Amino acid sequence: MRAKVGASIGAARQQSILALIAKGDVVSVGEVAQRFGVSQETVRRDIRSLEEGGHLRRVHGGAAPLGTVDLTARRPVVERLEVDRGAKVIAAEAALSLFEDGMNVFLGASSTMLLLAEQVAESDKTLTVTTNMIDIATILASSKRGSVTLLGGVVHPETRSVGGYETLESLELRLFDLCVFGGSSVSAVHGFLGPSQAHRVLVTTVSQRSHRTAFVMDSAKFTRSDAHVVLPLQQADILATDTAPPDALRRALEQADVTVLLPSGRAMVSARG
Repeated sequence: MRAKVGASIGAARQQSILALIAKGDVVSVGEVAQRFGVSQETVRRDIRSLEEGGHLRRVHGGAAPLGTVDLTARRPVVERLEVDRGAKVIAAEAALSLFEDGMNVFLGASSTMLLLAEQVAESDKTLTVTTNMIDIATILASSKRGSVTLLGGVVHPETRSVGGYETLESLELRLFDLCVFGGSSVSAVHGFLGPSQAHRVLVTTVSQRSHRTAFVMDSAKFTRSDAHVVLPLQQADILATDTAPPDALRRALEQADVTVLLPSGRAMVSARG
């Protein structure tokens, strides 16, 4: 029993280390040891284990993010809208081909998803939409085509979204033809990444209730990293983006049977032929 408890505490401590470096800073061994009341050697073992698992990189005296953490994912959504906006709009254009009249879809909350919602509202699609983002619900409801459901839950003003237990509970009896999410990074090794455990839980829950799962990301996310795996590549179906992924990521997507969609006028990369 003690061994199991110790392993559980160690795993929780390692998750906390990953959360600490998610801000993009180097975390020192001494800082972590003091925070958790353990020896520095224990922390070094944690860091070695996380490095071997491909979650971070060791540096002198501590640990650093494996790649460039997407710090914009921690900023208010109104600020994120202007970061790489042009590429996000193009990625959203690529995703438009996923929507067909009569579909029952779920749209997640992010700046890219908000830009996608604007394009959907301007299209001629009639959809049944469920979302946890307040602005997406408002934009699509104003188009007066189809129906829009805004999930209940705790309001998060910076992301303009709702979340928490009530949000997850309201999804229990729902099924979707398609669910679409944004994200802060996509990794050839770990899959689609995000800034929080709450993001992971929502994506996993909705994906399990959807016929297909898509992510919409601009190509800047190909070179970034983040603290949480929100969905492994093998559990996703589609990536809509503005530019073809680099070779290593392209091969990983193909192996995972993920279709890559690019906007019309650009090359189409299809993992499913």
